[in-house]
Amino acid sequence: MIKARFASAALLLIAVITPYASVKQAAQTSKRSPVHLQLEPCQIPQFSGRANCGTYQVYENRVSRKGRKISLKIVVLPATGSKREPDPFVYIPGGPGSSATEEAPFIAEEFGKILEHRDLLFVDQRGTGGSHPLNCQLYKPADPQSYLGYFFPLEDVRKCREQLEQQADLKLYTTSIAMDDLDEVRAALGYERLNLLGTSYGTRAALVYLKQHPHHVRTLTLQGVAPPGEFMPLAFPQHNERALQGVIGECLADKDCGQAFPNLKSEATAVLNRLVKGPVEVSIKPDKLETSAKTSPPVKAETLRISLSRDLVAEAIRYMLYNPAAASRVPLYLHSAAQGDFAPLADAALMYRKEIVAGGSNGLYLSITCAEDLPWIRPGEGKRVAAHTFLGDYRLSQQREACALWPRGTIPTDFNEIARSSVPVLLLTGEWDPVTPPTNAELVRSKLSNSLHVVVPHGAHGFSGLQGIDCILRLLVDFVQTGSLKGLNTSCASAIRRQGFPIQLIKE
Repeated sequence: MIKARFASAALLLIAVITPYASVKQAAQTSKRSPVHLQLEPCQIPQFSGRANCGTYQVYENRVSRKGRKISLKIVVLPATGSKREPDPFVYIPGGPGSSATEEAPFIAEEFGKILEHRDLLFVDQRGTGGSHPLNCQLYKPADPQSYLGYFFPLEDVRKCREQLEQQADLKLYTTSIAMDDLDEVRAALGYERLNLLGTSYGTRAALVYLKQHPHHVRTLTLQGVAPPGEFMPLAFPQHNERALQGVIGECLADKDCGQAFPNLKSEATAVLNRLVKGPVEVSIKPDKLETSAKTSPPVKAETLRISLSRDLVAEAIRYMLYNPAAASRVPLYLHSAAQGDFAPLADAALMYRKEIVAGGSNGLYLSITCAEDLPWIRPGEGKRVAAHTFLGDYRLSQQREACALWPRGTIPTDFNEIARSSVPVLLLTGEWDPVTPPTNAELVRSKLSNSLHVVVPHGAHGFSGLQGIDCILRLLVDFVQTGSLKGLNTSCASAIRRQGFPIQLIKE
C-alpha cells in the first residue's frame, strides 16, 4: 500500500511575479546537447537488489550558466525482469525538503511490480538530501521546550541564512529551476519519457515538470494534490477543521468509539477553550526526547515538565490527521485532554516537531515557500480564513515572519496556472486529508482532459492503517504498466475501511 511516509510530507508550499526566466527560456536550458551520465554500482541501505549511483553537475544559475555548480545525487534501481521498458518510474517526494534517494528502498518495496519492468529513478532535488542540501538547525536537541515554540525560530532562521549564503544563492532553489534540473538528468541518462509519481509537495513539482517538459511525461500520478494557486498555508485551518470534524463524525458513528466518547464534539471545544486561556504544564518521560549521548548529557530525571501551548496542540492534531492510523487516535487524545491529561498530545507534538518540522532541508522549504507561496497571501487574509477553527492562524503568521528574513526568489509569471494536458493522470486523495482535500484534485482534473480522480474512503494525506488499501496500489501499478486510464476498475475503493478507533490509552 502507499504508506504515510510518501506524504510526510507534511509541510507544503506553493506559488514573485518577476520570472527568473520565461517558461520558454527555462525549457531551452535543457535542449542543449546532454552530457552522458555514467552511474556506478552501489549499495543502498535496506535494499538488497542492484543499484547504480552517481552525481550530475548543473549550474546553480541555470540562466546565466556561470559561476557555482552543484552536484545532484542520483540513484537508479535497474528493472529486475527480462523485459525492460524504456521509461522509468520517478518518485518526487513531499516537503518541500525531503530526499528522494533516501526513500528508494521503501519505494522499491511498495512498487516491486513496477520494478520488474521499469527502472526506478530517484533524483534529490537541489537543496535536499545529497544535492547541495540547505539544512538548518532550528531547535536544540537537549532542550525539549525548544521544539515547542515558534514554527521557525527567528534567530535560528537568521543564523541559518548567514551560514547558507556562504555556499548558496538562496534565490535559486525554486521548483521551476529544480524541474529543469530533473529534465537535464533525464536526458543525460538517455530516457525519453518518464512516469512521475508526485506526493504532497511532489505533486506541485510534477505539475511544473509537466508544464515545462510536456513531451517527456508518459504518465503522471499525483497523491495529495497541492496545485499551483493553492497558497499554503493559508487554507490549512479550514482543511484541518474539515478533516477533524470528519474523523469526529466517524468516531461518533462507530459503535465502540461513539459509546466511549459520546460528548466528543463538546470535549474538543473544551480543550480549545482551555488552551486559549494559556499553556498547560505537562510531564513527559525523558525517553521521548531521543537525545544523543554524543551531543547531550544523559537525562536522569524520571519526568520533565514542559509548557504546551494551544498552537502546538493544534499542530499535533493536524499532523495526527495526516494518516488514518494516527487520526484514529485523535478522539482518544482529545477525550484525555478534556479530562485533564495532555500528556498524549504533548508526546505527539514533540514527536512531530522532531520528525517532520525539524527533518528535511528547512532552508529549501523557506526558499520555495517564501517565493512561491507567502507573497500571494494578502495581509489579514489569514485571520479571516482561520476564524472559528481549531488550528487558528499561528502557522501563517509565524511563517510570514520567517520569510521576511529570507531571500525571495523569482518564479515564472504563469507559475500559478495549471497546464492543460492530455497526458494520462491518476489523482489520489484521502477523504479526510487535512492539507490537500479532494477539492484540490478536482481543480487540477478540470485542466487535464485525460485524468481520473479516486477519493480514498477514510483516507488522509497518507493511507496507512486502512483495510483494503492494496486496491489503490493495484490501480497505480496497472495504470503505469498500461500507460492508460481505460479499463481501470476503481470499484474496489468502496471496500476500503478504517481499522477502528482505540478507546483506551496504553500504559507504559
